[in-house]
Amino acid sequence: MTSGHLPEDSESRSPSSPHSIERPVMTQVWRDVTFAHWPVPADGVRAILPAGLEVDTHAGQAWVSLVGFEMDSLRLRGMPAIPTTSRFLEFNVRTYVVGPDGPGVWFCSLDVAHWLPALVARIGFALPYDKGRVEVTRDRSRVVWTVDRTWPDRAQGSLAVSVAEDETTTVDDSLARFLTSRWRLYATTRSGRLVTAPVDHEPWPLTTARFIGADTGLAEVAGFDVEGEPLVHHASAVHVRVGPPRFLRREPPRGTLTVWFDDDCGVCSASVRRLLAHTDATVVFRANRELDDDALATLASDALVVTADGRSWTAVDAVALILDRSGRAGRVAALGLRLPGVHALAGLIYRWVAANRARLSARLGLAAGCRLPQSTS
Repeated sequence: MTSGHLPEDSESRSPSSPHSIERPVMTQVWRDVTFAHWPVPADGVRAILPAGLEVDTHAGQAWVSLVGFEMDSLRLRGMPAIPTTSRFLEFNVRTYVVGPDGPGVWFCSLDVAHWLPALVARIGFALPYDKGRVEVTRDRSRVVWTVDRTWPDRAQGSLAVSVAEDETTTVDDSLARFLTSRWRLYATTRSGRLVTAPVDHEPWPLTTARFIGADTGLAEVAGFDVEGEPLVHHASAVHVRVGPPRFLRREPPRGTLTVWFDDDCGVCSASVRRLLAHTDATVVFRANRELDDDALATLASDALVVTADGRSWTAVDAVALILDRSGRAGRVAALGLRLPGVHALAGLIYRWVAANRARLSARLGLAAGCRLPQSTS
């Protein structure tokens, strides 16, 4: 399903939020917002999306946007302002999706200059915040954004526009509403769980702007080769409320589970030996060196990946799926692992073990190499 099949007068196209967030977890003001939108092939967007999300299109066309703005008056509910987080610059690369809860935004990257907001957003909302230098200069009507990302990888980008001096005439057409009237965000945790959170604010006071130039390196790093002159908008400010994030339920896989494990790791091999004694015949174990999919090979750096039905899971979610097929005791353990607090704690433990598995294997004398269990393929 894509939103190209949705009527233009549906809530996804409304300039006003379809919901009211009575108890926001966060409030903020977005000021001096600059948008630059490029059309891109829908297949290119589809290639970067996780299971559970579809490409959102306008008249059959997918889009990617660069968005720079000043974050102001950021507050967590019931908390005072926190240094370096109440006011800062942000620059995003985003595209447009339809998920289980309706249309929304998928962020490819969000660049800020301070560690604290980047880490809080990564942990609290699973958003791919990056750390680096973000600057904006204004000279009369000219607005220039520059980004020099330094973590977790290196990338650069810029965007220069000329803002209309008369900002009393607003833009309100179907494409502008499609690109800016977005009332939900989607993200995915490193283990593959889909997360969503609602957003509301007053209608955008959008005005026209003139494109001057851009370094689209950030879009290219995200997987988009954008060309030509973009559609450009500007907005003075909106007052934003963000609702609590929540995990979206994933339908359990049917049929065979393939468990890809690190066969050079003694801890992993010992775990597989134990699981072989308890899992049913629908679980197959294979060494991750046999993977021929680049994306899955990247996930395999977490030491354990489960694939089924064309989908993949890793970390604690992968363990829980295996336990689901390990008898009654395993199903009880899987249920416990999925409890929010337990899941978070188990995730931290898993990451530590995965990162230190070679050292742990040596210290515990756990065998790898020739004494591994045979892959059950």
